[in-house]
Amino acid sequence: MKKLLLLILLITACNKDEISEGFSGQQSVYFIYSANAVYSGGIDSLNYTFVEKNSSIAQDTAWLPVRISGHTSDYDRIIDLAVVPEKTTAIADVHYRLLPYKIPKDSFGTRLGVVLLRDVSLRDTAVVLTLRIQPGKDFPVLMKDTLMGDGAYYTRNQARIIFTDRLIKPDNWESYLTYFFGEYSETKLRFISAVLGVATFPEDLTYPTLQYYQNAVRNALLVYNAANGPLIDENGNPVVIP
Repeated sequence: MKKLLLLILLITACNKDEISEGFSGQQSVYFIYSANAVYSGGIDSLNYTFVEKNSSIAQDTAWLPVRISGHTSDYDRIIDLAVVPEKTTAIADVHYRLLPYKIPKDSFGTRLGVVLLRDVSLRDTAVVLTLRIQPGKDFPVLMKDTLMGDGAYYTRNQARIIFTDRLIKPDNWESYLTYFFGEYSETKLRFISAVLGVATFPEDLTYPTLQYYQNAVRNALLVYNAANGPLIDENGNPVVIP
């Protein structure tokens, strides 16, 4: 009986030691995707346009949130971020600049800033910048593909930025903007941008703010139609705001 009790105590002590060690696997860092992006088809993409910026703005920064698996550290850790050439049409130092990237000490996450340059070529086209996290000294392994809400697997190691100086359809239009502005058309978005002074709609906009936008655009459209006749979009359909 004493031998059995001693054996139980030894096993318990070993288990406590194992638990106290916590996470012992290799560290990784990965991109954080928005849940809404799954349903708008932009799971790994960020759409950006300079069109609503003042003409004096020559560059801006796109922010890509990342998080680590495992422990925080008491020192800054380097993130190795590289361009994927075969999936990129943007040109370095013409359309974008990368910066040194790191996870700050005592932190589980951060945002990686990619400098977007307002080259004149963006007035006629959109370019794609595809970035991939590489294994490195501080983060030696890559996060495995993740099953998302649409039933598909997505890599957490890659992100795309699609940017232009033209109007582009917001990637969250189909997920909820359609309830406030109706079916998408470029003509409609140009009109909305002219009324509101914005052409993109962050996901943290509140319901009252979107209702205000909707009413402002609807009233402006009524004024326009009364003075000019129905506003017709590029598909030959009247522009309607619900």
